[in-house]
Formats: sequence, structure tokens, C-alpha cells
Amino acid sequence: MVMRIISVIIFLLTIISAYGGKMNPDYLTFPAVLCLALPYFAILTGVLILFWLIQRKVIFTALGVLTLVVCAAPLGLAFPLSSGKSPEEGSRTFKIISWNVLHTDDIRKPDYGSNRAVEFMINSDADVICLAELLNFSPAELKKASPQLIDSLIRKYPFRAGLSTTDIKVLSKYPVSQVGLTDTRGGLQPRYDFFKVNFPGGNILNIGMVHLYSYDLSPEERNVMKDMKSVEGAKESMKELKGSIMHKLRNAFRQRAENANALREAINTLRPSAPLIVCGDFNDVPASWTYNLIRGEDMNDAYVETNFGPAITYNLHGFYFHIDQMLYRGNLRALKVKVDKINTSDHYPLIGEFEFTKKEK
Repeated sequence: MVMRIISVIIFLLTIISAYGGKMNPDYLTFPAVLCLALPYFAILTGVLILFWLIQRKVIFTALGVLTLVVCAAPLGLAFPLSSGKSPEEGSRTFKIISWNVLHTDDIRKPDYGSNRAVEFMINSDADVICLAELLNFSPAELKKASPQLIDSLIRKYPFRAGLSTTDIKVLSKYPVSQVGLTDTRGGLQPRYDFFKVNFPGGNILNIGMVHLYSYDLSPEERNVMKDMKSVEGAKESMKELKGSIMHKLRNAFRQRAENANALREAINTLRPSAPLIVCGDFNDVPASWTYNLIRGEDMNDAYVETNFGPAITYNLHGFYFHIDQMLYRGNLRALKVKVDKINTSDHYPLIGEFEFTKKEK
């Protein structure tokens, strides 16, 4: 009886988490919170299906399978079933990195004698690197990077762009410019910026680099997830979750919804056929309200189209979620997207490879 009750609860939570991104967080926050955990609820549902199958309980096995079938569409975003693609012969390809670098702090190796983040960028061979949580390219931000290392970065990426009022910056092998679509309403820190990269041969790439509103949780509040290792720890964590944490989560989801609306308005000002990549730290998962607003009906998810299985891009405090995204539209084709496991920051970088399908002027 206990397992039946647990199973029904898990099946219901799986469905709510799958469709939590359809519910406006201005009115209801709990489904948005559950949406973060969709992959984990889906795994629990799979385990329960296996359990009931072993027990030869047809009804509960069928209920579990039906749960996954009902959630198939949003689960397809969390658990894609695709693979990488090869470029067309003679097409122009490029590599782009999207990464929240946390001001190039090295949280795993604070005593490392150099700057691993800068070393990674130099050795990445990317054509364009989009960075969040980087105020400028000064030694104060590129911590422990020697003058020689910074010089190597500048020589590798001679073109740089980004307003001093944002923590969003772009490095490029080719000419890049900021195009004035930053949201500065309300005097708040802009949460996205748009750039234009001029590739050799006349190809132009538009980039919307994103760093949407964070959860604003303190280190102690972030450790709530780690504390859920015992019954007593879970009880205390739930008390915290019901208190200050839920209040901050509610505010974060609402703020990101505003960010997403403004970003979508900016996307709509661009010609639909123009090659566009919108990437960065969404602070929200695939199938969420924020993700759905930004993606709309006209953008593709490069990770979903080129990968098999889920991803984790945030790697600290037990919050192992896929909150960095790479969307695109226009005359582009996604070939490959991978999550690199360099662990200097609390985010892993997304590395995408694309091809231009038609020259855009």
C-alpha cells in the first residue's frame, strides 16, 4: 500500500513537472519549481515502472508507462533522442562557446598558479566565445592570468565587444559589434545583449547572449539540497524551502519571466531568415516558462537536435540542472553541441558547432 501511494504521488509530480512550464509563475510558482526536477522525476517513474513490472502488477506498471507517454513532449527536451550531424560539402561551419565564467574564479582549484578559464578559451579553437559574469577583460577579472596569457588571448581573439554596464562579453576571431538591443528599462542590470559577427565570405551571424535573473540564494540556502541526505535533514530542508527559499524562488521565476518577455520582443525585431543564435545562462531548464517564452514557435534547440540523453550545465551546491541553453533560427543548421566538463566556474560551457545553410547579407 505504501509503494502504491508513493507511486501515485511520483507519477502526479512527474506530470506537473513536465507541464509546469505551461503555467505562468506570476500566478503559480510551485509547478515552475517542480519543472526544474523533471529529469529526476522521470527517472523515479522509470524505477517504479521496473519495480511494478518485477512485482507483476499490471495496473501500476501501466500507470507508470502512461505517465511517461503523457509527458513525452516535454521529456523530449530534457531527454533528447538525437545525434550529431555532418556538415554539407563546401558549407561554411563555425564553433561557438557559451559560458558563464563566474569572473574566471577557479572554485575547484583556487590555488592553481594560472587561469584555467583563460587557458581553456585559448585552446578551444572556437570562432566566437560568449561570456556571462565577466565585467571586462582586465587583470582584475582575468585572475592569475599572466600578461603573456592575456596577450595570447587577445591575439587569438582580436575582436571583443560588450557594454561596460553588463556582465556579458563576446570574444571573436572576426569583427564583432554590439547592435543596441540591450534591455535597459527600469534602470536594472541588462540581462541580455545582441551582437553581430562578420565572418569571412560575407556570412553574418547574429548572437543574443543571455544572463537571466538568478535565484539570489545565499550559500547556506543553496546547501539545502545537500542537506537532504537523512530524514531529519530533509525535514529541516523542507522548512527552509517553505520559508525564505520559496520567497526567493517565486521572485526569481517572475523576474525571469519579465526578462524573457523583453528578450522575445528583441528577437522579434530581427528578420526571421537572419542567422541567429540565442545562448547563455537562462537560469532555467528546457520546457520551463522562461524557455518556452524565448524559444517561441520559431526557434530550434541545438542541444535537443544533436544529442542523446540529458545534460547538466550547473555543477555546484547539488543543483545539477540544465540551465544553459543554445537556441537558433534562420539560415543555420546545428551540427553538434556538447557540454565541456572544465570545472573552474559553477557552470560548464556549452560548445556548439553550426553551419551556414545560405549566405545572409
